[in-house]
Amino acid sequence: MREARRGALPHLMAGVLIGGGSRRMGRPKQLIGVSGATMAGRAAAALAGHADDVVLLGGGVVPPDLGRLPRLADAAGCQGPIAGVLAGLRAEPACGWIVAACDMPLVEPAAVAWLVGERRPDAIIVFPVIDGRVEPLLALYEPACRPLLELAAARRELALHRLARHPGVRCVEPPAGLRRCWLNANTPADLLELGFGS
Repeated sequence: MREARRGALPHLMAGVLIGGGSRRMGRPKQLIGVSGATMAGRAAAALAGHADDVVLLGGGVVPPDLGRLPRLADAAGCQGPIAGVLAGLRAEPACGWIVAACDMPLVEPAAVAWLVGERRPDAIIVFPVIDGRVEPLLALYEPACRPLLELAAARRELALHRLARHPGVRCVEPPAGLRRCWLNANTPADLLELGFGS
């Protein structure tokens, strides 16, 4: 288990969420190939240079290109993305976590670098905001946000974007050239719209 460095921001871990049901896509999104890798693999590659380790979060099928990565099961007692984020925070409570969904085929390392650059000592979460909408996945969760997430899970308030109301949450607009990195693909039509075959 890592310890926070005195006078510095905590170490960073990175997690790719693979626990969703992919009902609208009709097949596991993390396994879908785009540009020579799976979507989950693209997310892991974008995260890799900005964290100590990359971990798969959730109980979904592991993509063949990510079989070497460690995996954490979803936190017990809740469901959805918050279960994956909490699993990471419980496993490495002294670390911040960059968490990405497995269905963002346009994600780039530059977007992750921008996100890491938005860390502040007084911010417990960094949420990108695009067109007025909070984006909780690809976002950054500091160790100090864990009590807030634990409380939300206990109350069955599972929508991560609602945490943006908390005064410790930093909500920031990404540069225009990076906004496409937060586009996700929930359906085969979404994939086609983003320029990938279904």
